[in-house]
Amino acid sequence: MTTYNPYIEYKPGELIAAEIMNDMQAQIRADIAAQAQAAVDAITQVPSAQDAERLQGQALGEISKAIIDQALSEMARHSGYMQLFKKLQVGKVSVVEHNLKNSPLVDLYQLDYFQIVASEDDYRYISWVNFFLYHSSEQRIRFVPEDRSKPPISVEIEPAGGPAYRVAFANLLDRYGVRYTENSSLSELENELWKAMFASPNDRFDDQQHAHSPWFDRCCREDRSVKNVRQKGDWDNLWVKFVPRKTVNYWPTEERPTGGDAPQPVTPAPTMVQVTHYSFDKLGLLLLREPFYAEEVLKGLRQEERDVEAVRQELKLMVLLRA
Repeated sequence: MTTYNPYIEYKPGELIAAEIMNDMQAQIRADIAAQAQAAVDAITQVPSAQDAERLQGQALGEISKAIIDQALSEMARHSGYMQLFKKLQVGKVSVVEHNLKNSPLVDLYQLDYFQIVASEDDYRYISWVNFFLYHSSEQRIRFVPEDRSKPPISVEIEPAGGPAYRVAFANLLDRYGVRYTENSSLSELENELWKAMFASPNDRFDDQQHAHSPWFDRCCREDRSVKNVRQKGDWDNLWVKFVPRKTVNYWPTEERPTGGDAPQPVTPAPTMVQVTHYSFDKLGLLLLREPFYAEEVLKGLRQEERDVEAVRQELKLMVLLRA
């Protein structure tokens, strides 16, 4: 087995400074880019390509970027860092076997529900979800109710005046090891991504807690391939929205802020969670009692005829671990 010298050598337990980590990433990027260039230069014939600088329809720059992004994603997975999606139930301990060989720092973020316009087989409906797959063209989605006596509404997916909650679809495919080719269909990739994201050590999320947009619905019904999506310039415009949020030492009071610039009251998140370290490889998460949910969320779920009492008994979390 081939062995390689580390870019920067560390002993177990030593802290890694930010500037050293940045320098190491720069060295890795330069090394990978050089190797990618050397590999492309060595190509004399690629059967399905028009020339030696295109592979499966991708230019050298695209190939290099894909290799670098995948390498950095692998670094994150093997650096003592984990990102988990968990669904806790009141009174039930969720055991996490992280195998980090240490007692990791634990940071918790509530996965909020947010309103979207979903589409299934060209049927559009309003829903409240924790994950949403959409296209950049759908920053706002117009919804026309079946009851034409009710006015159309516009649902905001990306806020007009601030940063968007979103992660690139391609980045999530890499992070969760979803393999694909230029001939893979987008519908297959979506199904494989949900399966991978909600597999152990993550928890299974209900179908009602994730959805895709009208753009994705149309694309999936047309059975469009990765190659087709790339050619139309849409591949880098595909996103997964989720909203991790936490408050620190915040407790709502009956007093409400006043004035035009006063901050609006928020719902504390997450709440009622206990973290226990059992060993260097295992920890436990326990939801002690019902968490807080915003009234607009509960109202929206009731309008969907969702089981609001069941929602009150669970809490969706993004859990960050750092060994």
